[in-house]
Amino acid sequence: MPPATSAAVRAEYAALAARYDRRWATYVERSLALMRPWIEGAGLGSVLDVGCGTAALLPRLSAWSARSESYTGLDLAPEMLRMARAKAGDAPRVAFVAGSADALPFRAAAFDTAVSASAMHYWADPDRALAEMRRVLRPGGRLILLDWQRDPWPMRLADLAMRATGVRYTRIWSRTEARDLLRGAGFRIVGETRGSAGGFWRLMGFDVVAEGG
Repeated sequence: MPPATSAAVRAEYAALAARYDRRWATYVERSLALMRPWIEGAGLGSVLDVGCGTAALLPRLSAWSARSESYTGLDLAPEMLRMARAKAGDAPRVAFVAGSADALPFRAAAFDTAVSASAMHYWADPDRALAEMRRVLRPGGRLILLDWQRDPWPMRLADLAMRATGVRYTRIWSRTEARDLLRGAGFRIVGETRGSAGGFWRLMGFDVVAEGG
């Protein structure tokens, strides 16, 4: 399988950006719905969306009556961010930054809430990426993490099929592995969810708090 390097992933999503929202509309709708109970009506403060893509989460914050002071979307692919900026229009206190999860270009304790949806399977170094999110969150800040889950048999079969056909990603984590990674990075798990985004897609979600607050 081709390596899931940052450059390779960036190039793949640069080519996909213009049609991403159409191609993945059902997956995005169903997957983000798993996060809704943790976001709806919540006071999120300053929000960092890691691996934001075309900023599918942004309009949902207001649709779900979440209260946010600002939104910053980060993604590897500038082309995806161009689509995100067009979608955001003139929304106030919204910014987009090109960058990697394992080297976040923000000061420590800059955000109240971090969100990452369907990006973890690309991370070459999840320990470092989670440590970076912990660094940029204030003590007691929240991370809402959603990603593919390896445990269910449809996802294990999908893993084999995607690797055989050259789909680029690093790894699909099990629920236990994801918990261990989060705790090792200094997060306390306060909520978990599991669900489907249709087809073979099986996902897991975690609502966690940065220790120290």
